[in-house]
Amino acid sequence: MIEIRGIRLGFFCSTGDSKLNTNRKFRLSNLSLEKVMETLESNIKDFIALLDLSLKLGCGIFRLGSNFIPFASHRNFKREWLKIIEERLKEFSKILRKYPIRITMHPGQFVVLSSPKQEVVSNSLRELEYHFWLLDTLGIGKEGVVVVHMGGVFEGKKESIKRFKKVLRNNAWLLQRLVVENDERYYSVADLLSADLPIPIVYDHYHHSLNPSNFSIEELFKSWGSIVPEFHLSSKPDGKHTFGEHGYWVNQEDFLDFLNTFGGKRIDLIIEAKGKEKAIEKLLLDLKPKFGF
Repeated sequence: MIEIRGIRLGFFCSTGDSKLNTNRKFRLSNLSLEKVMETLESNIKDFIALLDLSLKLGCGIFRLGSNFIPFASHRNFKREWLKIIEERLKEFSKILRKYPIRITMHPGQFVVLSSPKQEVVSNSLRELEYHFWLLDTLGIGKEGVVVVHMGGVFEGKKESIKRFKKVLRNNAWLLQRLVVENDERYYSVADLLSADLPIPIVYDHYHHSLNPSNFSIEELFKSWGSIVPEFHLSSKPDGKHTFGEHGYWVNQEDFLDFLNTFGGKRIDLIIEAKGKEKAIEKLLLDLKPKFGF
């Protein structure tokens, strides 16, 4: 396992070319137990291959795809299917526990607990219940966090944060795994820390560069308690790009800037570059003359 001044690297969901992928799914119109089990088996097979690849690269963290069990949070998904799926997952968990790699998840942007629309919040909770259930069933401990964003600014930032905190109070089970990440437009690291949330704060370096703020590193780490923080790093693309778009590679300068801020602290760092494992390979090659691993 490669550590760079306390920092372990990892990537997310699939290889850059998607040939190995834990996010495979199918059309909702084809939803059936048979189709779910068939796709789950493909995701399990590729998950093992991706963990093997992670070990080969020296990675210590991997983000599992949210579609590992396709449509599991959808209202058309039959609850009785979960018993059959649970048996398969518990069997697979015996293989999974042999890997010294931390597993976390990050559902899509449609999970918005701060929304003023009850339907959006209800659907978000349903999605999070699935994520928590999956990690529990796989036997993953409290380090298996589920990352969300605060979401948009509805009726003002202060009111949005108030609604988010109310959802947490009314659903105490969320405190077991939920963590919240700063974003590139609305909620800076300082915004999240000043909100006095009862959950850890994920620091995203690229988002911070686009939506900067002054914050206490001590308070950021304190939010994690005894859990090793999961932070994120990516770089802007070369050439013309949309605001917030992630590049294929990670610039060495961005990693060194991150290291200058947090080096010496124990962190698991998800590389959110589009190149995924190729981006990590290149980054390690770029850094080798400086760190000699």
